[in-house]
Amino acid sequence: MKAILFLCIALSALFTQRSYAQPFPESSRQKAEEERKKQETKGTDEAYKALMKRTPDAKKDVDPWGNLRAPSAGR
Repeated sequence: MKAILFLCIALSALFTQRSYAQPFPESSRQKAEEERKKQETKGTDEAYKALMKRTPDAKKDVDPWGNLRAPSAGR
């Protein structure tokens, strides 16, 4: 019984180890797809930065509940 338990523990330890397999080399199709994604991300980033430049800064804090509160009495 102990041998079976030890065997199960040993096998589970072996199967959960990281594998250090060599990765496949990238094909030209994968490189083209990666380059397309980079260009798309770059375009999106540039559009975001342009939008942030056009957006005006907030000049004061807005308190939507300001008119509904009763003035604070001297406590």
